[in-house]
Amino acid sequence: MKKVELARSRVFPFLIWTFVLWLSRARNVVSDNDLSVTGRLWRLSFVVTFVALAVIVGVRFIRNLETYKWLMALVIWSIGFWLIRGGGILLDNEWSFGFKFVHTILMLVTFCLAALAIIKPDR
Repeated sequence: MKKVELARSRVFPFLIWTFVLWLSRARNVVSDNDLSVTGRLWRLSFVVTFVALAVIVGVRFIRNLETYKWLMALVIWSIGFWLIRGGGILLDNEWSFGFKFVHTILMLVTFCLAALAIIKPDR
């Protein structure tokens, strides 16, 4: 397998995961009638950030432009977000076991795919 194909096979699963995860989050936020306008905008700002970074990485990768810095930004943003938000969910007694379980799985899948995405193809 060529280095570009190997890199693509490592980066694209992370990008696809990011799109699926955050676009489904957008749907949940928009359909949550309990959220205020401010709460909705705050949550959607995270969605926009994740999706925008993923689009930038994907477009740059497809066009064979330098991608690593943008990919690292997405990886760091993803891991940082989940460490703070995921940790908060796990430590907060307000959330049910099922909610904590689902978000732990989302967090771990993100960590694994992010790690896979930044591994150099020659390894």
